[in-house]
Amino acid sequence: MTAPTAERVERAKWGLRATFFFMGVAVAAASARFAEIKGHTHTTDAIFGYCIVVGNIGSIFGNFFGSRLSRKIGTRRTTQLTMVGIAGSQIAYGFVNQVWEIPLVAFAAGASYALANIACNAQGSMIQASFGRSLMPSFHGSWSIGACVASFFAGFIAKYVPLEWHLLGNSLIALFGSLVVARALLPYSADQHDVVTNSEVPHSLPIPSEIKSFIWMVAIGSVLATVAEASVGDWSSIYLKEDLRIPIGINTLGYTCFVLAQIIGRFSVGRWIDVYGIPFVIRFGGLLGGFGYLSSLIAANIERTNHPYTALAIMCVGYAVLGFGVSPMPPSYASIAASIPGIPAARALTRLAVIASTGFFIGRFTTSSLAGLFGLPMALLFPAIALIGSGVLAHYLETGRIKTLA
Repeated sequence: MTAPTAERVERAKWGLRATFFFMGVAVAAASARFAEIKGHTHTTDAIFGYCIVVGNIGSIFGNFFGSRLSRKIGTRRTTQLTMVGIAGSQIAYGFVNQVWEIPLVAFAAGASYALANIACNAQGSMIQASFGRSLMPSFHGSWSIGACVASFFAGFIAKYVPLEWHLLGNSLIALFGSLVVARALLPYSADQHDVVTNSEVPHSLPIPSEIKSFIWMVAIGSVLATVAEASVGDWSSIYLKEDLRIPIGINTLGYTCFVLAQIIGRFSVGRWIDVYGIPFVIRFGGLLGGFGYLSSLIAANIERTNHPYTALAIMCVGYAVLGFGVSPMPPSYASIAASIPGIPAARALTRLAVIASTGFFIGRFTTSSLAGLFGLPMALLFPAIALIGSGVLAHYLETGRIKTLA
C-alpha cells in the first residue's frame, strides 16, 4: 500500500483543521448554555454533574470500538459518520426538560465524540508524520477557534434566541460544514498504509507489557489534564451564574476567555515542542495553568459576596491562564501515543482513550460529588490540583522512555 502524495497530505492538513473547527463549533454552544440546560431540569449541582458523567460511560463505549470502526471503514468515513451523532446529541440538549433525559443525551454525545476524536487524531498523527514536525497542536487549535466562535455567539444571542433554536441552528451548521470539509481528509488507503508501516504489533497480537505501561502513564497524565479542561465546559457558566450571580449572556465570558487563550497556546506551542520537547511543555503548562486557576478560584470566592464583577474579572483571568496552560495537553498526549513505534496509531490512541475515559469518569464523578458535599466553589479546586499533577507527571514522559520501546 503506497503512501499518500505530498499534495494529498497538504490538502488533508487543511481539511483536518476545518474538521476540528466544526467539531469545536458543534459542542461549545451547549457548554456555554449549560446553566440554562440545568435550569430547565431544576436539578442540584451534584445531580446535574452525575447526569453529565454518564457522557464518560458513552466515551468508554465509543473508545472500545474506535479502532475497529476506523480499521473497517477508514478514519475519514468514521469522522463523517460520527459527526451526525455529535450534532444530533447537541440538538437534543436544547429540548431536555426532565432529569432522566440528560444522561441519555450525554451518553450519545460522549460515544459519538469519542469515535470522532480517535479518527481525527489518527488522521492528525499520519499527517504530522508526513511533514516531520509538530502539527497536532495547530489541529486542536482549530477546535478552539470553532469553540470560541460558538461560545462568543452564544453569549451574544442568549437573551434573544431560545436555547432549543440556537442549538438546532448551531448543530446543523457544524454538521453540514464538517461533512463537506472532511472529504479532504486522507483516504482509506492511508489508514492501510499506516497499519502496514507499523505492523510489529498487529491487531491480532496483544500489546507488549512495556508499551502497555507507557500508555498507562500517558493516560494518567491525560486524565488529570482533561479533568481540568472539562471543568470549564461543564461548570463555568453555572458557576458564574449561580455562585457569582452573573446574568445570562455575560456568564459565558469565562468559557470564551478560556478558549481564546487556548487558541493562542495551541498555535504557538508547536514551535516550543520542536525546540524543548513535549515533556517540558506539559510540565510548564500544567504548573502554570493549575496554579493560576487555583489562585483565581480562591480570590474569586473571597470577592464574590461584595464585588461579584470583580470576582468575574478574576475568574476570566483564571480561565485564560488555565486555557493557555492546558492548550498543549490533548494534542501532546495524542502525539506521544500515536508515535509509539511498532503499533498502529489508531490502536495506540484507542488504548489511550479507553484508559483515559475510564479515569476521566472517576475524575468527573469526584468533582460532582465534591460539589454536592461542599458546594461548587470548593469542588472546582479539585480540577486545578489535577492539572498541577499532570505537570508533575510529565517527568515520566521523557522522550528517552519512548525510544526504549522501539
